[in-house]
Amino acid sequence: MASSTVFSLLFFVTIFYLTTCKKVTIEDLGPLETGLRGYFQTGKATDEFLETLHSYEFPYLLRDGMEKVYDSATICYMCSLVVDFVINQRKNAGISRETILDEATFLCTELKMETDRVCKGEMELNIDIFLYTIDNYPNFTSNRVCGAFLQAHDCDTGDAFKWSIDLPSGNSPQRPKPNGTDTFTILQLSDIHYDPKYTPNGNALCGEPICCQPDQGEPSSPENACGYWTDYRDADSPWYLVEETVRQTKTQQVDYVYYTGDIIAHRIWETSIESNTEAISKLYSYFKDSYDVPVYPIFGNHESHPHNVWPYDNVDDKLSMKWLFELAAKHWSELIGEDISKTVLKGGYYSVSPRPGFRIIGINSNVAYTDNWWLMYDDVDPYGQLQWLANTLKKAEDNNESVHILTHVPTGTFYSLKVWNREYTRILERFANTITGHFNGHTHRDEFSVYYNRSNPIQAIGAVFNGASVTPYYLANPSFKYYRVDETTFNLLDFEEWTFNLTLANSYGSSKLPEWYKLYSFVEAYGVDNLLPSEVDKILYKMTEDHSLLDNYFKFKYRNGDPGIKNGCDDSCKKTLLCSIVTTVYRENEQCNRFMNLYDQ
Repeated sequence: MASSTVFSLLFFVTIFYLTTCKKVTIEDLGPLETGLRGYFQTGKATDEFLETLHSYEFPYLLRDGMEKVYDSATICYMCSLVVDFVINQRKNAGISRETILDEATFLCTELKMETDRVCKGEMELNIDIFLYTIDNYPNFTSNRVCGAFLQAHDCDTGDAFKWSIDLPSGNSPQRPKPNGTDTFTILQLSDIHYDPKYTPNGNALCGEPICCQPDQGEPSSPENACGYWTDYRDADSPWYLVEETVRQTKTQQVDYVYYTGDIIAHRIWETSIESNTEAISKLYSYFKDSYDVPVYPIFGNHESHPHNVWPYDNVDDKLSMKWLFELAAKHWSELIGEDISKTVLKGGYYSVSPRPGFRIIGINSNVAYTDNWWLMYDDVDPYGQLQWLANTLKKAEDNNESVHILTHVPTGTFYSLKVWNREYTRILERFANTITGHFNGHTHRDEFSVYYNRSNPIQAIGAVFNGASVTPYYLANPSFKYYRVDETTFNLLDFEEWTFNLTLANSYGSSKLPEWYKLYSFVEAYGVDNLLPSEVDKILYKMTEDHSLLDNYFKFKYRNGDPGIKNGCDDSCKKTLLCSIVTTVYRENEQCNRFMNLYDQ
């Protein structure tokens, strides 16, 4: 029986309606639904059914960036239909793993979601998680799947995703303002995505999730060949780019290094524990040999195998992430110079105090990524991490410590689970005066966000800064940041972003090192005194009056990457940028609406 058709179609229907340019209603789906039901019953792909499927072809189903919203009622309807049928067939008919895998791969390729090998690899890597959940979760329903993964469409969640943590009572005491007399420097690196298979002069237009691989054929023209240092078009970092970046970061004296995640390349269809371990160990060992100061890493969503997934302690060993936690506990303790294995082994997070009055907390925010399939098994405060965070911040508050928080996946986006965002934001609000620095990664963009007090919506309580990325993936120049930090308060005073023009660097090839330059100073570019939330908040008001500041923000976002900025940023683009800065819990649009009104005035 072809119950696996439903499994695959879950992906297809979701992305098709997220990205199609025409409005589609439930009534329009008649031929497709009829064909699917017939296929479910017979297990045969008739010519008529194949013709119907092909009329709905959509490439690149499994890619990121499919976030446009169209006809949510239809999407939720089809998702529920598909998932409930899978559950019924698996639980009541005992359809085998092999049958499901074969049919899922068939549908993926027929719908041109990806190339044959990408479809096969992705299905093989992820299918056991779905089957484990169906087989082991009592009364499992489509709400847990559709409610999380289709968060952008507000599908019914049933009784799922409704939980909260306990916050310590009280308020954070007011802290002194920075004087900037005595400072130290933090280097932030993020999203290296080391690619051991990067091939200069390879095919840059390969049609797969990552290009410039040795097995993707020859480029169709010289213009479509991958550059030497890397390439703007879906390419990651060769090792010599990693070495060159680290070399450049050491041209200034730094006191600490923050690495905000993502080591593994985007060849997502054939990751393995062995290959991930090799790449992770190579980078961490290189950090240890290169820097004579502590390095504070956190996980990116790509470090796990398969990527994005973070299972719980009681799952089968073959699905466990124990191997990664053990690997990180060893390397991170060496990089930091302190044994942090207890909480790293539990869930990939930690807390350390590198000097009196100062604490660094590394968070595994990847657990809230909506592509983390284990959320459908149990979404309630994965690894007990948020409750631990609240308790750890309370201890820091009692000890009069200032705290920097490192995360990977930012909050406020459609791909970060709303309930986790809400609880995380509650914690940030409660300890607003204790947290003096906040850093993230993941988006490969130079961005910042501002958190506001829910009971006093015009009061900024936190600012988080994205480390952008070393990988150009995609359209951006490689980069890193230096932060100047007040020695007494541990507030952020300023940062400089450094980059090089990839087009120019590739024109010289291996004959010349990239020409790194300071892209900008945050304080100089936006005319503020420091990076305190109250100062960053001022920038947003300036942006609503002087829209050229949003032009600059747009250019900084891509680090002046030639293809990223070539079309400029119109009014709609600028409003989107402004909204993304102030939206820190998905679907909570109060701040967005407030600043849109100011922008229009």
